[in-house]
Amino acid sequence: MDRGLYEQNGNVPNVKVIAFKFFPDAGNQPSVPTNPQNLFITSVVWVSQGLYRITISDNFRLHMHTDAVLNVSAAGVARTVQGGPVVLGASSTTVDLLVVDNAGAVQNPPAANASNWISGELVFCDSGAV
Repeated sequence: MDRGLYEQNGNVPNVKVIAFKFFPDAGNQPSVPTNPQNLFITSVVWVSQGLYRITISDNFRLHMHTDAVLNVSAAGVARTVQGGPVVLGASSTTVDLLVVDNAGAVQNPPAANASNWISGELVFCDSGAV
């Protein structure tokens, strides 16, 4: 079921770009803004140290790309976000994000702060509902 995801021009049919933003809180559940920042995002949960799982309300046949950044208010926090496993389910899709340090070890992001957030885009094509 296509519920108005924005179409992108490109060489792949039915490309869908889903933007997201949430506020991590170290080893606690994140704060997730509601629409319009997270259209089609069902939930964002902290799974374990440095691991977040995004659930999308639609199912897709092909995951193309995950892009995410960690914004922090303090200097010297050497952590980045990388895409993890993707599960293309029958009624929803999940995408994992890993927060890693410069050595590649999975780490929690800093504690809650209005200037600490993770945001990015998920790119899919060929929606299962189309």
